[in-house]
Amino acid sequence: MSTYGDTFKYLREAKGISLTEASKNIVSKSFLSRFERGQSNIVFDKLYSLLLNINVSVEEFVYLDNQMNQRYQPFHYDDTRDYVDEQSVVSSIKFRDYYYQQWQTNHEQYYYVNFLKEKATLEKHQLSELTLVEKNFLYDYLFTKETWTHYEIRLYMSIISLFEPLQSYYLTEQMIKKGSDTLDVNWNHQADLLYVILTTALTMANTNHVIELSKMITEAHTLIHNEQYLYEKTELHFIEGLLLYLQEDYESAHKKVQESLYIFEILNSKHLKMLYQKRWQHFLDNYNHF
Repeated sequence: MSTYGDTFKYLREAKGISLTEASKNIVSKSFLSRFERGQSNIVFDKLYSLLLNINVSVEEFVYLDNQMNQRYQPFHYDDTRDYVDEQSVVSSIKFRDYYYQQWQTNHEQYYYVNFLKEKATLEKHQLSELTLVEKNFLYDYLFTKETWTHYEIRLYMSIISLFEPLQSYYLTEQMIKKGSDTLDVNWNHQADLLYVILTTALTMANTNHVIELSKMITEAHTLIHNEQYLYEKTELHFIEGLLLYLQEDYESAHKKVQESLYIFEILNSKHLKMLYQKRWQHFLDNYNHF
């Protein structure tokens, strides 16, 4: 554990979390400071709790510690809690109320962010609505993060629809730039980044931001590298068709879109085919109003 303290300090400072916040209810501030300087050892359950305080999973922490200290042994990553799985309305209300109460009691940013996340989930069910101030807070919270770990990426996945098109583009750029340190931690992690990039690309297409769309397509190509990404490859092929349409190459655009729909059909994915038929029509409707 000789390098764990230094790695913990790097992540804590990158996330803008103070010693007091990170150590709260786990260890003393002075002990954490000694641990970060390599002057004290720590038991695993305390380290686990400290990592929760800075929103970093054990898997990511060990991976980053190995990377920072040039230890490249095989790494096995267990799935962590999925922050963006659809929750029932009842659960969302329960979590929203819990995080709100914790925030009111402790005044810690972690609880406020998760309160807003649950509120955003309820907004999708038209049971709540975030204010402009709250949306701007979430935007600033993510944009100013020096390191994007699993928590930040999954948080962004769950609230990406809250933001204006170019806000989403700038946040996605930040995610790519600040999340690259943990990119290889897990196939699911790469898939999460790819999901955000493709979602942003689709938004850029529907709002006629051609330059930004082209950049997102390029980023997506860097992540798609094996047969496991068949759905994502098909979606990217579809989005490339939208770019061609915006560039007024209508024949090639129609060809790519129809190829994508055909792939969904031969995969016996009727729902996906219907979804992308609707997305194609939605794009055309928007195009006629550009």
